[in-house]
Amino acid sequence: MIYILDSPALLNDENFSFENGNKYFITSNVFNELKDFRSKSLAENAENQGLLTIQDPCPLSVQITNQKCAESGTKISDTDISVIALAIEFRERKTKFVVITDDYSIQNILKKLKINFRGVIQGEIKKHRSFKN
Repeated sequence: MIYILDSPALLNDENFSFENGNKYFITSNVFNELKDFRSKSLAENAENQGLLTIQDPCPLSVQITNQKCAESGTKISDTDISVIALAIEFRERKTKFVVITDDYSIQNILKKLKINFRGVIQGEIKKHRSFKN
């Protein structure tokens, strides 16, 4: 299976491990959010073993993400945008994958885009919400 990881996958789940046979992707923005020793060293070791790939999305995917956020009135950080944009790229390649995140704003946009996601500790949203007046 292929997983796109948001920082909560490593920060919130103390039992998280990179499993052989799976492929994991993370953006450089997410990687830079990993400040504590455990999550940073876990990611670095996985990258060195070829289990984790750091990949940033293309500008077009970022543009699409910004548009979808604006449509629903969802305000998110550049790091969150990078996660969604990478997911858009994987979807366009018709690749089967899951985004791992506890961030409800990311989940909200992924739900709108019909992209599969899984929560870590905080669960998952059930439906997309629009925050526009």
